[in-house]
Amino acid sequence: MSQSTALLLSIMIESAVAAALVGAARWGSAPRAAVAAVLATLATHWAVWWSVLWLTPRLGYGPTVAAVEGAVVAVEAIVYRLIVTRRWPRALAVSLAANAASTGIGLALYGLGLA
Repeated sequence: MSQSTALLLSIMIESAVAAALVGAARWGSAPRAAVAAVLATLATHWAVWWSVLWLTPRLGYGPTVAAVEGAVVAVEAIVYRLIVTRRWPRALAVSLAANAASTGIGLALYGLGLA
């Protein structure tokens, strides 16, 4: 999968998950959550892509994905905190849910030989 395809897929998944969670939980505006997801993903995707490529030969694929995604959840939570909710636990929950969904789907596609 190309970097641009992965970026578009990540944006679609993360914005849908963030909007659905924020809307269902009534933690703020679902459209603002979708915008936050787009901005957060645009800000972090390039670093994720190149970090995984660089770290995988050094740490292995599993540890690399865990470390990089952990950092992404923390960074993207800042965006959710600034745009969607004033509560850090909620911002972290939205970031974790959105990134878990996109990472999980990405790993599934990779495992099926589609990525």
